[in-house]
Amino acid sequence: MRLQLVGVIFAVLSGGGSVAGETPFEHQVLVALNTARTDPAAYAAGLQQYRTYFHGKLLRYPGAGAELETEEGVAVVDDAIAFLTRQPPVAAVAAAPLFAASAADLVADQAQGGTGHDASDGSTPADRAHRHGGGSFVAEVIAYGPVDPADVVRQLIIDDGVPDRGHRGVIYSPELRFAGVACGPHPEYRMVCVIDLGDTPDGRAPTAPPARIRKRLRVGA
Repeated sequence: MRLQLVGVIFAVLSGGGSVAGETPFEHQVLVALNTARTDPAAYAAGLQQYRTYFHGKLLRYPGAGAELETEEGVAVVDDAIAFLTRQPPVAAVAAAPLFAASAADLVADQAQGGTGHDASDGSTPADRAHRHGGGSFVAEVIAYGPVDPADVVRQLIIDDGVPDRGHRGVIYSPELRFAGVACGPHPEYRMVCVIDLGDTPDGRAPTAPPARIRKRLRVGA
């Protein structure tokens, strides 16, 4: 099985806690996300054991009956460890029900197949947040085929096969302070997990947009 990850941030004009109805798996994904954000150095230490599971480009979990094919092998894990040793801690994200709902929409859509951020009806992460009464400031990352909740976040941080390591940037963005998680079955990868994040709990524009977002607004005007 090939590990596949996709992620992107949608801004305006582009197109801790628990959430009612979330599964234990989804809650543990949020816990794992906050563990990684608040103590990247300890997370790096944990990856030292994980790297021993690689044999060439094949990942063999202890006790697992199948091997997972990666694109870069152990080298990308070492790259992640080096990144984490330099990464300062960032605050934990709070659970956001609206983001969990918008993420669940994509999970339900991809239960029939498909990958990526655009649903079968063409809707983007911003579109799905709008449907639930939210705004367009939405970041979204997706993991396919995780073996457990911790693996969802680990895949995104390691970012195998993603040259710009963009998912790491999303995971460690200090301006993203709220998140919602949804996971469900996928016909090809067994499971898909979607994490939607934002600076506000509903994806609406913050009162004082971070500099990065202000710059995008000027460019898009």
